[in-house]
Amino acid sequence: MTLSEEKNGKVFVLGLSGKLDIEGGKMLVDRMTQILAGGERQILLDFTEIAYINSSGLRALLLVAKQSTSSGGMLVLAGMNDSNQKVLAISGLNSIFTLRPTRAESLALFPQ
Repeated sequence: MTLSEEKNGKVFVLGLSGKLDIEGGKMLVDRMTQILAGGERQILLDFTEIAYINSSGLRALLLVAKQSTSSGGMLVLAGMNDSNQKVLAISGLNSIFTLRPTRAESLALFPQ
């Protein structure tokens, strides 16, 4: 998995590309720990280029959500394809996350 980063106003956008598996999950958790330690609290995870999420990836997403919540942050997931949304739904995790189909719709949720 690869990561890309950008700021959009007050929102930190972390773009993910590839597979969110055990290696990608570790990468995501490590980077999110750094981002939150750096003071960012409004974070958008862009899943537009994530083709696959396995159970290790789901675990990483849960850890990231917990980190964000415990630091008083807001986390939104954007651009998740149908199969990845189905994985979240089957696992019962879709109610934990705020999901939006596009980056623009996700950005609109954050306070300016």
